[in-house]
Amino acid sequence: MEKKINNILMMTTADGEQLVFKVLFTYHSETFQKDYAVFYNEKDENHLLAYAFDENNTLSVIETPEEGAEVEAALQRYDEENRTEGE
Repeated sequence: MEKKINNILMMTTADGEQLVFKVLFTYHSETFQKDYAVFYNEKDENHLLAYAFDENNTLSVIETPEEGAEVEAALQRYDEENRTEGE
């Protein structure tokens, strides 16, 4: 089960544990003509999730390895930009 509220994604696992994720960044892909959001877990910032989303903020899974590779590249750019700004 997923629910997105004000840039927060709340997920309940099969065993009933509730996980809270916050939006790390969003971006638009010209290649796939989709918007994407990358979320991080508040308790474990290394636990990331990425989804495509539409104008209604409905989340959908990344459908192809090519989409996944593009999202990973966007995450790397994000990390590089933020690492540079922090130095």
